[in-house]
Amino acid sequence: MTRLSLKIPGNKPPPFPYWKKTYNIIRRVMDPITYRFDENTRLVVVDGLPAVGKSKFCEKIADAFGMLYMPAPTQDDLYINRYGFDVRTLDDQLPFMCKSFDVPRFLENPHDKRAGLFQEQFFLMRMDQYFNALLHILSTGQGVVLNRSVFSEIIFAEAMLKAGYIHEDVYLHYVTMRNTALKKLPRPHLAVYLDVPAELVQEKIKQRGRPEEINTKVFSTQFLNDMRDSYREKYLKQLATHSHLLIYDWSKEADYNIVVEDIEAIDFENYENKKLKDWEFDEAEDVVMLRYKCDTDYRLSLYCKMLMAGETVMAEDLIQTAEDREKSKKVMAECDTEQFSYGFNPKAGDKILFKGNPRDLYYFRRNSQDFVNRSKYMS
Repeated sequence: MTRLSLKIPGNKPPPFPYWKKTYNIIRRVMDPITYRFDENTRLVVVDGLPAVGKSKFCEKIADAFGMLYMPAPTQDDLYINRYGFDVRTLDDQLPFMCKSFDVPRFLENPHDKRAGLFQEQFFLMRMDQYFNALLHILSTGQGVVLNRSVFSEIIFAEAMLKAGYIHEDVYLHYVTMRNTALKKLPRPHLAVYLDVPAELVQEKIKQRGRPEEINTKVFSTQFLNDMRDSYREKYLKQLATHSHLLIYDWSKEADYNIVVEDIEAIDFENYENKKLKDWEFDEAEDVVMLRYKCDTDYRLSLYCKMLMAGETVMAEDLIQTAEDREKSKKVMAECDTEQFSYGFNPKAGDKILFKGNPRDLYYFRRNSQDFVNRSKYMS
């Protein structure tokens, strides 16, 4: 990889506008997909415990290399639709298992029955985002930086299981879905881990100043150490055989210039052993097929397989009864901004005549900030 200030401009084809066009068979044949790629066409994931500075780190790396930074999904993505309406305001009309359950509520009561559903929602949102990251990379040639990813989301699930916040059957359901989905995904080119001891993380949480994080019993020393151990003993060891790995002691923020130099020193073209095999292609058609798998139809089929695999595990805490779902559906149908697909709502002033199906890249979210920085460095 080469920092943006030293990068030699090239004459590349324009990005494929995935946000408004599907990747049909004609476009697959005609698309000069690999001609958009350069040394910075990479997927970088930054991991670490809460409040260690991942967001700032991601932004610095994205700025240094001219990459797209996708902010971490939040439950605003899940509950606030594209018309700006927050469905959490409908909670008093919904059955218990259909009510919203977000981070502040989890931190207040981590033993709530909905904690398992809460964690699976984060997994699904990160799955959605990871596909969008691949879609952007393969359509534009611009690299992407993620604040954690679908691969590391299991760290939270394991810590929640050890703390007794979710039951074994919920964890098994989660792992079954995860294993079905992740075997189809290429792992990141580079994973960066910011290591900070649990006690210092607690201090950083206090400095961040969010009352729900400061007052919760969730971020105990034991919980944070369980997360840290899982990161180092499981996630990083497994990923290191396939992705390049950088680990920093981030107890005190280091010089980002050193980080940039470390990244530039990595040889991403050396496919030794299993390293980066997920990104080794014999011919351009293989890249085209990976790009096709990031588009809507294939993605939907994988999601269905993943959810069906999860159905083989009975987890009582994840069950929403048919009656509850029907009542929830009725409440949403009576809400002006939930009745119609985005862009097809006459009550919101949308014009619906002579309109094709919209490009919907958010299967598990009402909205997202994945592409909020899309125009920043994209040529």
